[in-house]
Amino acid sequence: MSRLIEAQPAALNPALPVTLQVGDVLRLAASGGRVREGSSVELLGIFTEGLVGTDGTVLTPLGAPNTVLFRARVPGQSTVDVVTGDPWRSTRSNSVTVVVT
Repeated sequence: MSRLIEAQPAALNPALPVTLQVGDVLRLAASGGRVREGSSVELLGIFTEGLVGTDGTVLTPLGAPNTVLFRARVPGQSTVDVVTGDPWRSTRSNSVTVVVT
């Protein structure tokens, strides 16, 4: 069974890879991201969280995106760049190695 794995980019040790299984989805609290190297993971998208209200409408805050999703596609190793901070002012990019088993 695939897993939804949540991580805070600041808490990840850049010296240690994140190990996923094929089908897992990695959710990072970030405003952007990309796959820099490898093909074992794919960027599903960059999102802004929303909630369904009691009347069925979706409530979405204003501001920058706050969630990035990557999916583990095939076994192998990839490097992803994760961007945190305000994308219009000051950003910080961290590289994360992802190993898919």
